[in-house]
Amino acid sequence: MLTLMNLAIVSPYPPEITGIGQYGYHVSRLLAESRQFERITVLAGARSASGKIDINPSMQAVYAWRPGHLGLGPEIISGLRQANPDLVWFNIGASVFGRSPLANLLGFFSLFQVTLSGLPTVVTLHELVELADLKTLNAPGGRLAVYGARLLTHTAARADVVCFTMRRYVNWFSQQRPDRTCIHIPIGAYQSPERLSEPSHRELLFFGTLAPYKGLEVLLPAFRSLLSSYPDLRLTIAGADHPRFPGYRETLQQEYASLPGVSWLGQVPEDQIRCLFERARVVVLPYVASTGSSSVLYQSATYGRALVASDLPEIRTLADESDLRVEFFKNRDSGSLARSVGLLLDSPAHSQAQAEHNHNVILRRRPESTCRAYLRAFNLALEVRKSTKRINIPDQFPPELV
Repeated sequence: MLTLMNLAIVSPYPPEITGIGQYGYHVSRLLAESRQFERITVLAGARSASGKIDINPSMQAVYAWRPGHLGLGPEIISGLRQANPDLVWFNIGASVFGRSPLANLLGFFSLFQVTLSGLPTVVTLHELVELADLKTLNAPGGRLAVYGARLLTHTAARADVVCFTMRRYVNWFSQQRPDRTCIHIPIGAYQSPERLSEPSHRELLFFGTLAPYKGLEVLLPAFRSLLSSYPDLRLTIAGADHPRFPGYRETLQQEYASLPGVSWLGQVPEDQIRCLFERARVVVLPYVASTGSSSVLYQSATYGRALVASDLPEIRTLADESDLRVEFFKNRDSGSLARSVGLLLDSPAHSQAQAEHNHNVILRRRPESTCRAYLRAFNLALEVRKSTKRINIPDQFPPELV
């Protein structure tokens, strides 16, 4: 039976922008604009955990739980009771619920409680920390971190449908848990792809949460060496500290205070992100470890920007899965990074060919494709729960989604 239903979404959300929060913001917007739900309630995390925002007539964000608070599990369950949804989507990663392992276990356990209640439940798990380099990520818990990682995966697996943004994760999860339903939904474009014109100046962009494993200690020395050949070169570093590493940006800023041409923007509002890419000539992903798929990779393709990235297996796999071209450099090697950036700066034809190829790829992963994939995932969850309800998946979407 096709009917308009009520959807609840548990996710990080603006004003605190993280990679997963940005994804939740855009996908929830797409779902609302699809007009297939009577009401969508986003249960978002915020330090004060109070208040709500009416986003459009069918959607509101309720700041219902406090990251790091030991009562966040009951706060999520209470918010869901008030929302009274027909199905629930959790958009989560290993550290979205706070800095401590306990806070994140409590957040994941709320998902487990929802599955016990009988509500159809879908989870997008952005990170499979069981497969990550926990030492380089400085994962909390010491020797117990590996067991915590397994517990997070085990808990998420209780959902009716588990979604991953990397096919590699789907393949691994399917082998480990063949009895569970899992699907691959690439991040894709957050909005209609737009090939921005090439900026007249030379600017590099790092965009994302700031943490030791993001490789800024590799990027900044590389930028210093590049200045001798490109004295007008600039570097923009946009993003706030990762919750597990408060004060990290301030420490780096002090260490590199004498380095000219560097702009530290901190957290960037959602409506200013396009401007970041508009000013950039090359986007750099200097990560020394990876926790999963990278939305910056897709955003660079969306706006037609050249990419340089560390040759981590996860990033290479993601690029191969998505047919995206990337100029790779040797992991942790500032000299190699500088040479890769220089190659793109010195060869506009090479840079533009890479950007054009990636932009053409992302045209096949437009917002309506992501929206359609989630509507199918929701119907799968309804089917698993033997519900007679179904969501309509339209052949044509509203113009704002196309």
